[in-house]
Amino acid sequence: MITSPTGPEPGRDLTIGLFGRRPLVATMLEAADQLREQDPELGVRFVTGVHTTMAEAREKFERQADRIDAAVFPGPMHFDLAGAAGYRSVPSSFVRLTGAALYATLLRATVHEGVDVRRVSIDSLPADAVTEAFRELALPDVDVPVAPYRRPEDVQDYFDFHAQAQASGQTSCALTTIIEVEEALAAAGLPVVRITPTLATVRGAVDSAISQARGTRLEEQQIAFIVVQLISPSADGAPAVSTYWQQQGSLDVHRILIDEARTVGGTVARRSDTEFVVTTTAGGVGRLTGQLIWAPFLQTVRTRVGIPLAIGLGTGRTAHAAEANAFTALEASARAEGTEVLLIDADGERTGLGLDNAPPVAVRAPAEEKSGALAARVAQGVRDGDPHPADQPYLEVGAEEVARALGVTARSGLRTIKQLVEAGYAWPLPPQVSPTGGRPRQRFRLLSRTLTAPDASEEHSL
Repeated sequence: MITSPTGPEPGRDLTIGLFGRRPLVATMLEAADQLREQDPELGVRFVTGVHTTMAEAREKFERQADRIDAAVFPGPMHFDLAGAAGYRSVPSSFVRLTGAALYATLLRATVHEGVDVRRVSIDSLPADAVTEAFRELALPDVDVPVAPYRRPEDVQDYFDFHAQAQASGQTSCALTTIIEVEEALAAAGLPVVRITPTLATVRGAVDSAISQARGTRLEEQQIAFIVVQLISPSADGAPAVSTYWQQQGSLDVHRILIDEARTVGGTVARRSDTEFVVTTTAGGVGRLTGQLIWAPFLQTVRTRVGIPLAIGLGTGRTAHAAEANAFTALEASARAEGTEVLLIDADGERTGLGLDNAPPVAVRAPAEEKSGALAARVAQGVRDGDPHPADQPYLEVGAEEVARALGVTARSGLRTIKQLVEAGYAWPLPPQVSPTGGRPRQRFRLLSRTLTAPDASEEHSL
């Protein structure tokens, strides 16, 4: 059975991760408490990941990643670095340091540090945001040096930017958003004030993360359909009429689909002997496909049953649209004889899912492995005594043939074939009425596609 990726479960309260240095995380928690006071029915819990270095930041995020629906980063640099490193795996916001944060810092620098704000250099912030702030402070003619943030590499140049501005006499103090730059300038004896966010700014970042998480939760709860069709082994590739092979094969596939769908709260409806519809959510589809990486059910059915499948997946703004998209995707998969699996979303965009990257199915228990080895040996013995066409998907046997293949008594042969039926490696065919009367002959079918030569070499004991 495919194991769905770990992650927050639908139906529970949202969980937001708060990341950064300890003072900022403390402010985030204060902002979270204020949001709870404003809305007692908020239905959100918060977890923290306090860190001091970027290496530690990744470790703290990955430790919480499976538990959170959204995250708040301390600033744009951390947000971008997490994205570039590939571990920003949930919807995320970051604390912005324009607007109120810049005004508060300019006021604090003037009142408490005696800084002439007309002679400062500022990093990280957009130049137009700085120009707007000085215009609103009735200082429209002030033109302070600004080193805006565009990418994480820019941070490496901030120390030299501020140092050169002060060395030239253009400025008397640096305003920086980066703790490491603040520490380096202070160590060099250069005046520096760090731009820090206000409580209102942090509260806005936390509220934004909650909104993103709610939006994602709504998208994940959008209805989705997965349509599965057995591809029959008919010579022309067209669906064959209902046969006992289809009935028995579809029973096995039906069982697998029910087991798989149950892991994501989905339901399975059988439309015909060869077609099934799985009703789930967009979030369920994501978990079944490893976030749209591999085709659902395919590996499990191929390995356990040996039957090729055509699979179509669909989402939509209405249940009718999602179902229509799923059947359109199924038609494309069926035309390709199961070598393509598509998902068609609400916008009509088609996403191809991998056929060879599905996770391995669960390892069989020792008893199942022993039954598999036994079935392989029976199949090999029957083939040796009565060659079958290589493309025939099943071997039909009776207790006598099993006995001859294993060199045991007829009674032991019957006991063996019943054991294989219980293990899922064979199933009984309708009894054949003898033309001369007497007890009907019971025949069985072995599923030869799942049997491998290495298993056949194992020792058999009854």
